[in-house]
Amino acid sequence: MLKKIAHFFIRRAERRVGVSLEYSHAIADADFGLLTRYNRIFGFLDPNRHVPASAYHAARLTGALSADCGTCVEAEINLAKAAGLAPELIQSILTGGTLEPELEAVVRLSGAVAGARTDDPEAREIVRAAYGEAGLIELSFAMNGAAMLPGIKRAMGYATACDLQLMRRLA
Repeated sequence: MLKKIAHFFIRRAERRVGVSLEYSHAIADADFGLLTRYNRIFGFLDPNRHVPASAYHAARLTGALSADCGTCVEAEINLAKAAGLAPELIQSILTGGTLEPELEAVVRLSGAVAGARTDDPEAREIVRAAYGEAGLIELSFAMNGAAMLPGIKRAMGYATACDLQLMRRLA
């Protein structure tokens, strides 16, 4: 019975993010306790309460892009659109286009941390000045959470490599 309920909620999430969550169905089929753990991790990482939607989704898009998972980036594009981000802004985030200084700093910090596994102290200070300490922490959760999911999917055999041309068309 719990598995049926889990699959119902996964299908609902699939409609919300616009991509298949086949790996979530596989987790639910394997062990409901593992699905519960998975949901706790991502429930902890996802809330956005301290920064504008543009900054939050810039961090998530950059985190997912850095982990090179096509369906993850597609889901993040869909979520950014649902949050009201303009397609041109999403395009700029994905391609390194012109952004306002605060968003550019979010993208730089996310790329450094989630992508290159390095640091960008200057970008961090711009982010901290723009959004405060709580905003910096929330963006840290967002960028790293979006980069962690592709690793889980890849280990399970469900990740797809990014096709940047396709991602640009989706934006």
